[in-house]
Amino acid sequence: MANGICIFAEYYNGKIEPVTAELITAAHFIKETTGEKIQLIVVAKDCDQLVKQLEPAGADEVYAVETKRDCIFQDDALSSVITDMIRKIEPSSVLIPATPMGRSIFSRVASKLGCGLTADCTEVLTAKREDGTFYIKQNKPSFGENVFVTIETKPGIYPQMMTIRQGVYTAYEGETDAVKVTYLENIEIPASKLEVVEVVPARNDTNSILASETVVVGGRGAEEEEDFALLKAFAEKLDAAIGGTRPLADSGKIPFQNQIGQTGFTIRPRICISIGVSGAIQHTEGIKDTKLFVAINTDENAAIFNVADYGIVGDMKELLEAYLS
Repeated sequence: MANGICIFAEYYNGKIEPVTAELITAAHFIKETTGEKIQLIVVAKDCDQLVKQLEPAGADEVYAVETKRDCIFQDDALSSVITDMIRKIEPSSVLIPATPMGRSIFSRVASKLGCGLTADCTEVLTAKREDGTFYIKQNKPSFGENVFVTIETKPGIYPQMMTIRQGVYTAYEGETDAVKVTYLENIEIPASKLEVVEVVPARNDTNSILASETVVVGGRGAEEEEDFALLKAFAEKLDAAIGGTRPLADSGKIPFQNQIGQTGFTIRPRICISIGVSGAIQHTEGIKDTKLFVAINTDENAAIFNVADYGIVGDMKELLEAYLS
């Protein structure tokens, strides 16, 4: 009988990625209803240090496979190993970070297990069937950014697998009990058809909107070159990261990694200043737990004012020029 909430512990350069702590929070919400154990899985060369990082993370069990070679980015080999791990552990659900690595590996894992995979969830909720079994409502945006859907895995199909978007859950900070660590043996690590030629570090600002305490967000009202230049200068003066709505990403003003909303990323800054943003729900759903939210828009009826702490009705060009002068 499938049992357990399994989490893929992603790592890079010998450190567990922060998104793992967010998935542990999501797992604890599920555990409150199902009572299942929270399990972390990690596959790495010389993975003892990673296991030590995971022991106080808030899970009940850690399962590890130590490889003789570095398999990072060799997703064909890693997916085979993880598939065998899941078959041994038999969890009822698997939570995966919606990162390029998570998506690439677990699309292969889902295919091998024949269980399906829901992508980019922004919320997971637990419900109970008439027969007493539990299942997970996997909520996510779909059809671009036009609808919000709930996906359920068919009864009797395990594990229920889903990738969860970064930032939608806070990092777990609860108490940690004794953790059982198990190194799984006799799992074959196949040769990979992928060769890693070079690893180039990401630009420093790639995930800046996820880590920055202050974010300036531009909308359609900041699309013009002159307006966006003012917004950029304003953000630089505040030492803030620049985020934006989909129109700014589509126009190339900002990279996709800086798009905020249901089809972009979720942020939790201390201060958010929205400029020229209408306030559609698809965008504002991507801004969580902001301590101070200021909005600037020429339309006094803009929806953004319904979620902002302070609203300024005015022309962004005039306001920013006055501030920067």
